[in-house]
Amino acid sequence: MRSRLLSIASALTLAVSGSVLALIPAGPASAHCDGHGQHPDLYSGGGISWGEGTYIHAYPHRDCQSKGQGYPSQGIDVHCATLTGDLWFFVRNTTTGINGWARRDALRFSQSVTIADCANGLAAHRVA
Repeated sequence: MRSRLLSIASALTLAVSGSVLALIPAGPASAHCDGHGQHPDLYSGGGISWGEGTYIHAYPHRDCQSKGQGYPSQGIDVHCATLTGDLWFFVRNTTTGINGWARRDALRFSQSVTIADCANGLAAHRVA
């Protein structure tokens, strides 16, 4: 009887361990969710604000982790831009201190802006 209970307990332990391991993510959402750290502040022209609940991502891709959000009442510091399928801006929420990447269509523009490319400051992205 005792050995049968031990066998059942071992089987349950393995089953639970397998379930727990299945819940632990294997890594980032995809390989493109790395290698886009800090960027120099190459833009100071203004005219850009947060949309309502703009997600600030860790990397410039929709499926990468969100670090927080920006709202119209909060300050924004835009550093530079990059094109990875969508146009993304490296930004800092000056109210919360969170920095990361925001998609162009999630931000609001009150004027035309030209923002330097994050990887090559000589190249520029124009947003009307």
